[in-house]
Amino acid sequence: MKFLVDAMLGRLARFLRIFGHDTLYANDLEKYYGMNPISDKKLLEHALRENRILITRDYSFYKKARPISIYVKGEGVYNYLKQLKEKLNLEFDFTMDKARCSKCNSKLQLITNKESIKKEVEEATFNYHDIFYRCRNPACRKIFWRGTHIKNILEGMKNAGLIS
Repeated sequence: MKFLVDAMLGRLARFLRIFGHDTLYANDLEKYYGMNPISDKKLLEHALRENRILITRDYSFYKKARPISIYVKGEGVYNYLKQLKEKLNLEFDFTMDKARCSKCNSKLQLITNKESIKKEVEEATFNYHDIFYRCRNPACRKIFWRGTHIKNILEGMKNAGLIS
């Protein structure tokens, strides 16, 4: 499954990417379409062209975009993830190998020579962690590791009953 997430759901887009789901975020398309914000019409066209499920909190947009849209209600990223799990039987198994870049949605690549990134991360991070990944997108190249942010996300997922 591939997703296109409405502009009001940026944190959800980031979380879906972290869990390895191919997820475009509406704001990522602003340069592509040369408009800010992206119109609902353009989002729907893009979702249809790329065979993506559109996720939105805008009920009227959801109704226009059916059957390729999912409406999430309420507040909070864990609430939205719970709704997606119920509606799509979505899994949230986290491994760095499956994660996507939280910034640009590209796949990650294991860094085999840790020394090659020494100047790109904080010294404490470099010294504490041994396994790093890099975004494969040449325009991004963001570096990732399994830090406390991942621990906090997984803890939140457990508390919400989304993972065991």
